[in-house]
Amino acid sequence: MPHLQTERLRLEPLTAHHAAAFLAFVERNRAHLARWEPERGDEFYTLAYHQAEIARSEANAERGTEARFIAFDSASSEIVASVNLWNIRRGAIQAATIGYSVDAAREGRGYATECARAVVRYAFDELNLHRVETSYQPLNERSGRVLRKLGFVVEGYARDHLLIAGTWRDGILVALTNETWRPALAR
Repeated sequence: MPHLQTERLRLEPLTAHHAAAFLAFVERNRAHLARWEPERGDEFYTLAYHQAEIARSEANAERGTEARFIAFDSASSEIVASVNLWNIRRGAIQAATIGYSVDAAREGRGYATECARAVVRYAFDELNLHRVETSYQPLNERSGRVLRKLGFVVEGYARDHLLIAGTWRDGILVALTNETWRPALAR
């Protein structure tokens, strides 16, 4: 997977080299992200867990089923965000699910939009996917604004969609399609 560059950020594929820095990002944002993510046990906040998870992720990247990136501030080299393409599917669907999280200290500055835009561009231009989809919780209006800025369209409302922080939460289903998809390049 390539490195991606934006105006302010350098996105690198998440590798074993990043395990300790990524763990620090996760620990620093534990309380901040708890209301938007699945419940995490103590094991999640260990280096061993992230080393194993990143190894699994790298194997999935080799198989072409996921692409995980970690975003660094180009000026300071601090981790700003994580953005991922999960569940990459080929065949008749040519789609993936995007997910992202931004450091609490960097929220509200456009980093989520910048990161997600770069990864959507990668999904469409490099992976030649036809569709990128995701969902966001109705209470997470900040995420809704990011997705609208990127052109995602609301496709539905899913009740009890995801188990987040120990509670089943509703989700607003959104997607973006690639208007320049090239059938000859489909895998």
